Amino acid sequence: MSQSLCLYDEGEEHWLVKLHLGCGGVYLRGYRNIDIDGLDAKTNPATVQANSADVRDYYAGLDGDAHHLPVRRLTAVDLTADIVELPYTPRTVDKILAVQVFEHLSPVKAMDALYHWHRILKVGSPLVMSIPDMAGVLDMMDAAQNVNGDRGISDFAFALRHLRGRRTNHYNSHHAWYTSETLCELLEFAGFKTHLLPNFHFYPAIVVRAVKQ
Repeated sequence: MSQSLCLYDEGEEHWLVKLHLGCGGVYLRGYRNIDIDGLDAKTNPATVQANSADVRDYYAGLDGDAHHLPVRRLTAVDLTADIVELPYTPRTVDKILAVQVFEHLSPVKAMDALYHWHRILKVGSPLVMSIPDMAGVLDMMDAAQNVNGDRGISDFAFALRHLRGRRTNHYNSHHAWYTSETLCELLEFAGFKTHLLPNFHFYPAIVVRAVKQ
């Protein structure tokens, strides 16, 4: 198993409602995989099979680095929905997982999302999320400027893309930037107790487990 073992909660196999938000090319077994658009998982088993992963090995088949980015996969979803307006009633969700999703929301939408997720989670249930680490990405950009040749240019280009997103449309652009301090402050303001987790990405990222109080 990879370092994404930090995303796993002991005994979660017995939790009935686990949501994987902004799933993209990762289809998590045991989760309800949700994105703004994608192929219906029920009628696209081949895509589900290709994307299938366990939460303890989140990037199965998608290993890479800044110079060898993984090939993007099609998206297979169990539910198409806006992650700020999920069709769940209050206190019915056991866990929410959002990997590299939150930064795609504007500051106003981000607070709407936190309040919404807090509302639908059961008391004591976790929201686990990762986002780019703004301070770490800026350090990458500084370091890249001190590297000569193509490697420095490539490092800088990757850091800039990681800061801004792919920017091919509104949904894959980044609209807010955080440090671990500012992210935890927002989560705690929305009613969560936070705990930082190890970074399992190959790039600077903040990984946090926030429990509904």
